[in-house]
Amino acid sequence: MRRLFLIALSLTILLPLVAVLLAFAATSSQAQCAGGAAGPGSAPGVPSSLLAIFEQAAGSYELGASGWAYLAAINQIESNFDQSTLPGVHSGTNADGAAGPMQIGIDGTAGNTWARYEVDAPGGPNPPSVYNEIDAVYAAANYLHASGAPGDWQAAIYAYNHAGWYVAQVQQLAQQYAQAASGPGSPATGIQGLGAPAACVTVGPTTPGATARILPDGLAAAPEDAPAQVQAAIAAGNRIIDTSYSTERQPNMLATVMSSYDCSGSTDFVLYNAGLNAAQVDIGDGIAGDSGMLESYGDPGPGRWITVYASAGHALIQLAGVVLDTAHWTSTIPSGSGPRWQPATILPSQLADGNTWTERHPPGL
Repeated sequence: MRRLFLIALSLTILLPLVAVLLAFAATSSQAQCAGGAAGPGSAPGVPSSLLAIFEQAAGSYELGASGWAYLAAINQIESNFDQSTLPGVHSGTNADGAAGPMQIGIDGTAGNTWARYEVDAPGGPNPPSVYNEIDAVYAAANYLHASGAPGDWQAAIYAYNHAGWYVAQVQQLAQQYAQAASGPGSPATGIQGLGAPAACVTVGPTTPGATARILPDGLAAAPEDAPAQVQAAIAAGNRIIDTSYSTERQPNMLATVMSSYDCSGSTDFVLYNAGLNAAQVDIGDGIAGDSGMLESYGDPGPGRWITVYASAGHALIQLAGVVLDTAHWTSTIPSGSGPRWQPATILPSQLADGNTWTERHPPGL
């Protein structure tokens, strides 16, 4: 009886402790690799209600094992999975004549691509509508296949939108989705990259709403309402908050966590691992650019979710209300030099340091 009592007592003590440790690991641990069963049904960052549409459209037009990831990437970039309120997404057109959640040309400089590639998609309305998510995704799949996918994804994406930055952004985001669906450390299938992010997509702590939050352990919790790329950027920042400051440039410093980063290096690391800056870096070696390069990054002005502040001598990045900066204007966790999360309240002090600042943001964010 005494032995049974001791076993029961041990379990009474250990089980709650295990539960506490597991809960702590799930909410405040360093960024982790996204797991789950292989296949698009488990890709973090992609709405579960749309995954089957992407997969079925990719299968219908023989876009290969990762075709769904490319369709998801384009859908996210063009309309934040049909949640954007920008002109042309739900009615009318954008300035170039593109329309719908996949931003397919119906007029103007975008041409009437829709008329050539629209299809009567299963589950879509009759007649097909460029503003319907199902019809738009199937038409995009048809268009990409006709433009060379899956044999030449770069050419197909470039045909979809004639911009090098767009090709790089779609490829990197597609790689993230495909890797997340494949599980930790698994290579993405069929992804042609101009320089891939880290080998597995990271996820980290989240917080309700649209504003990030700095946790007691120094990590930033990504807002649950933020787009997938914003969450990926914050997760990337979490990976380097215990590094020190150094201006040294090393090969693969964006794809691999190094021991030190300077201001532009840490900003580039965050953008690169969210699939947002392939055009800004030396893709062959994965070496970060400098702060001067960031003065011409993306689109001008502050972004809704992400703003890069750059000058000739310094750079920093604001993500959903928190700032990653190597200049510390408040106490940080951990202490020491290097990139650290700080509240956005530091910005007035930082931007008054005598530099001439430029505000830039990723297109659409």
